[in-house]
Amino acid sequence: MHCVARLHNTLHNFFNNREINSITTTILIFISLYISIITLLGENFLNPLADHGPVTTSDDVTVRSIFIIFILLIAGIFAAKLSKLLKIPPLFGCLALGIVIRNITVFEQFFTIPPFLETMIRKVALVNIVIRWGLATDVRFLYENAVMPVTIGLVTAIGEIIAVTIASYFILNISFVMSIFCALILVTVSPAVTVPAMINFKEKNLGSLKRVPENVLAICCVDNLFCVVVFMVLSSIIFTDGTKNWSTKLVNENKYSAPIATTILLNAGTIVFGIIGGGILGWVLWRFPRSDAPHTQFARITLLGAVSIALIIGTYLIKYSCSGFIAALILSAMCAMQWKSDNKDKLECVESTYKYVWDCFALPLLFICLGLKFDCSTLTWELVFLCIAVIAIGLLVRTILTMLVTLSSHINFKEQIVVSLSLLPRATFQADLAPTLLVMAAPFPAMAQEAALIMKAAILSVLVTAPIFDILLNLVGSKCLTAYDPQDSPVAEKNFAKSYINGEHVDETIYAARPKTYSEYRSETLVERY
Repeated sequence: MHCVARLHNTLHNFFNNREINSITTTILIFISLYISIITLLGENFLNPLADHGPVTTSDDVTVRSIFIIFILLIAGIFAAKLSKLLKIPPLFGCLALGIVIRNITVFEQFFTIPPFLETMIRKVALVNIVIRWGLATDVRFLYENAVMPVTIGLVTAIGEIIAVTIASYFILNISFVMSIFCALILVTVSPAVTVPAMINFKEKNLGSLKRVPENVLAICCVDNLFCVVVFMVLSSIIFTDGTKNWSTKLVNENKYSAPIATTILLNAGTIVFGIIGGGILGWVLWRFPRSDAPHTQFARITLLGAVSIALIIGTYLIKYSCSGFIAALILSAMCAMQWKSDNKDKLECVESTYKYVWDCFALPLLFICLGLKFDCSTLTWELVFLCIAVIAIGLLVRTILTMLVTLSSHINFKEQIVVSLSLLPRATFQADLAPTLLVMAAPFPAMAQEAALIMKAAILSVLVTAPIFDILLNLVGSKCLTAYDPQDSPVAEKNFAKSYINGEHVDETIYAARPKTYSEYRSETLVERY
């Protein structure tokens, strides 16, 4: 043990040296950028400059595709700004723009993006979502107050998944397996709508006494993690060569049971590997670069983005995207936990940078690409009403379950309404998971049509829920959540503590008029319980 401690101190002192730390950080940046670029381009990792054969028209297609993406990006930014002026979510304008382009013949013929490039756009946007999600996650709060967020997140998510699965099976008349996929896509809460609203409430100290915004953010974290992980694991089990015959009912159980069992074991192993890998990479980014380095923000932003791209897209290409997703999320959350303690200003710089990337690049392209999948010529009013009915059933079940679960919590009825509304918007993960399902189901003729129907339902859920619940959440939240000024508490607590220590009588009416802090509330309930 003494030798291990001595070795640890030696390595710590060596890498903590300013020059050594700077050189190591630079090497890590170049390695992570190399891996992420190779992953994005889909090239050979060991020999990316290998000759791909004679030059064809693919070069012209690449130049044309880049030009098309540039035009779509500019148009998407203007659509997002216009939506913001109209007091609706920016993603709504970008989605509507994509739908318009898809359903006008002249535009549809020009704005064509190659499938691989479109997939990379969606995955880079997912990387941005995961990074912002991890940076916004308060790990210490979730650890200390895990019961309420985990209970609400899992119970309401599982209840809505069951309801939507049954509804889509009977109403949309799709297979049971695809009904589960439909439920997993439709029930995932949108961070793009809920997180900005909760941050706004925190800045105004609305609901801060009972930590309502923090609890909602933790609930969304549990809900999204559960739904996305189950979706990725289930998709890797269903859409494999070993289960292709199973989907078409052409082989018996004995012939496909072994591949399915193997796939399940591999997924379990990759999830564990993702947790360990995310923890190790987070520990590395704690130490490289040093917090007092001259270009700490640039190094942290570059390392976090490049490593997350390599993790999420790399594992997606090898068909085990769940491990990369978990590793990137743990990496971002661990970085936020450490960077907040060593220099809060530098963490805010990292957060604002990725917020800018999301607003100006990822959001417009992601939702325009989603809108380009929406062909109105294949829609009927009957189909629209059936999809909306499935969505409404899920939202109703989620609302009822949230109100029931929160009855035993410390929040009042008005705060329960805010928590319920915060779990109803749908947008962000639907824009990635629905097209991913469409791509994976393409080789399976029995499932391709059902995946296209699920895509339409996902787009309708975004069009219906994102603007409505964004407006309702901000309006109801400002009315139902109580503003609390933390500066008023220390004086009252000081006077109360002084009177209690001196044995003086405390006027109960005065003390009752002072709002209790969350720690006082928790200690009071513990005393009453025991």
